[in-house]
Amino acid sequence: MSERHFIVYERDNTWQYTYRGSIAAPFKSRQDAIDAAIAEARQANDTTIEVIVQDHDMQQETVWRHVEDGKAG
Repeated sequence: MSERHFIVYERDNTWQYTYRGSIAAPFKSRQDAIDAAIAEARQANDTTIEVIVQDHDMQQETVWRHVEDGKAG
């Protein structure tokens, strides 16, 4: 089973996220981008989806997993 990821990151002083080649932007804050990515991930209804935040050093942190979310769907 492959995992799918929404990746939240900052570029050119604005927060955005990407999923399967599509970019959603701009967001005023990191949290706004995370919240939007989670909302979109819930809509996908795929139990392997995760939302990951990637910093400037390419370090990644998983901030949400569909399988752990009680609000899925």
